[in-house]
Amino acid sequence: MIVLFLVVPFRFRLHIKALRLLREESHTDSSIYRLPWKEFILDLSAWFSIGILLSALYIIFYGAPVTTGVSIIVACLSFGLFGGMLSLLSAEKEIIVKLESISFDKIIMPKNSLSVSRKMLFLLFTMLTVMGAVIILLIINDINYLLKNKHALNTAIYSGIFKEVIFTLVVLLSVTSVILGRYSSNLKRVLQVHMNALEKVSMGNYDMQIPVVSSDEFSIIASKTNDMIEGLKDKEYCELTFGKYVTPEISTKILRGEISTEGELNEATILFCDLRGYTPFVEKRDPKEVVKFLNDYFSEMEHTIRGHNGIVLQYIGDEIEAVFGAPIEEPDHADKAVQAALEMRERLESLNDKRRSLGEEPIRHGIGIHTGVVLAGSVGSPERLVYAMVGDPVNLASRIQDLNKRYGTDILISSATKELLKAGGLNLVGLGKTSIKGKSEEIELYKVL
Repeated sequence: MIVLFLVVPFRFRLHIKALRLLREESHTDSSIYRLPWKEFILDLSAWFSIGILLSALYIIFYGAPVTTGVSIIVACLSFGLFGGMLSLLSAEKEIIVKLESISFDKIIMPKNSLSVSRKMLFLLFTMLTVMGAVIILLIINDINYLLKNKHALNTAIYSGIFKEVIFTLVVLLSVTSVILGRYSSNLKRVLQVHMNALEKVSMGNYDMQIPVVSSDEFSIIASKTNDMIEGLKDKEYCELTFGKYVTPEISTKILRGEISTEGELNEATILFCDLRGYTPFVEKRDPKEVVKFLNDYFSEMEHTIRGHNGIVLQYIGDEIEAVFGAPIEEPDHADKAVQAALEMRERLESLNDKRRSLGEEPIRHGIGIHTGVVLAGSVGSPERLVYAMVGDPVNLASRIQDLNKRYGTDILISSATKELLKAGGLNLVGLGKTSIKGKSEEIELYKVL
């Protein structure tokens, strides 16, 4: 008992000191994962040495039998194993706490790992071995005692031996429960670290990684998951970047492989919008000023088109080509296109108000709208493809846009579009039939007031 009271506080103090140094240490490397096992070996070695020393003292100075010496060594080893496992699990907990908040640019990987199943098998095997050894030694000592005191055997002695065995079992089971509880708590914490990280990833946060807080299968899972997060981050970056050059609705379909190589036939409404007086405007200005103007103008127009469920297919110089009803179906595509054109007119007027306040000349544009069946798909060579609308309605919409110059208007629609309009309140004026360049038949046009 004296040895117990001397060794336990001393060993406990050393353990607390090691944990404190672990918390205060700013630099971390793979050697941190070896600390739990160092603590375990330190406990085991200390108690084993004490067991050998005490056993030798009892045998040499007190003439105790060898079985007594063995019992002392086994008892000390039991203290060492139980104490070592508690130290190991305590150190593991401190490592988890330290590493779970580490920044992802400092994530470290263990050089060696011990699987969860092997670690659990080791703990259970050790505890069962110690329990078995203690019980066997206890029984041997009791049998020796009974053999030496045959003449004094009575019920009280048997009852005392029974109580001794029960007490020993209760103590051993209690210590075992504490160790398993500590191990379960550490395992739960590691799982929670992974779950918290994956929860953030599922919400689209890719600017983080899972810290490697243990030297077992979870370190491999964390490493592979971190690789996956990096892959998702790169994929998101590619999609965002791709989406700046190709409309998100189209880029999503392309990335998912949903664009048919043969194309799809869709009834859609095509809108072309072209700036007026663009050439002389460019001649008088610095290219950077022109690009800034175009970016401001295109941003306003595209925001309007997207607000009415349209998609900008491409910018051709100062011209915008947009579609309503493809590749995503829109039952009211004709109405959406005309409403978008009206709002584009309003936004252009707002831009012109700003230009007038800066002493600059207002700008004008013309919009042509036509409805028909087009082929939507990827067009180009195997080395370079673009998503486009192909068909006569596309060419016709472009021609109608150009006719705004002849009629002095800013929005013209075809009779095909007018027939599909469902919303009332539009002020349309018929311009009669007109010939279109490249078309044998005349078409009927309407201007939108």
